[in-house]
Amino acid sequence: MTDRAARFLQFSARLTGESPFVLRGTGMLDEYLAALDLRLPAGLLDELLARDDEDATMDDPKLGPVARNIIIMWYTGSWTQLPDTWTAVYGTNDHGLAGVISPTAYQAGLMWRVAGAHPAGAQQQGFGAWSLQPEGLSS
Repeated sequence: MTDRAARFLQFSARLTGESPFVLRGTGMLDEYLAALDLRLPAGLLDELLARDDEDATMDDPKLGPVARNIIIMWYTGSWTQLPDTWTAVYGTNDHGLAGVISPTAYQAGLMWRVAGAHPAGAQQQGFGAWSLQPEGLSS
């Protein structure tokens, strides 16, 4: 793993509240890093990864929206288009539009783990699975 990937992993763990082990286990580290490089202005991700204070980062008008998008990306496997006011100041490209990163990203989204569910339409759950309570929840 490159130093940059390791910094992205640690930063993502702090943002999502998940362990680096869980995030690596999704298999999405390299794909998400590449997706960010494709969608963000040059150098912005490295500027973000150099930050240590997540609270200050979230309040930062330049880096906060990107950090929030990274959280959404890990949980849903999707990229959310940055606000027009942000792109007017900091720039963007055609790859910055909203959408699922990839079919694999959708299936690897942390939301499924948190919900104790399976990716809808992506994994066989068995007949009548809809009638069963998600694992780890009690009535």
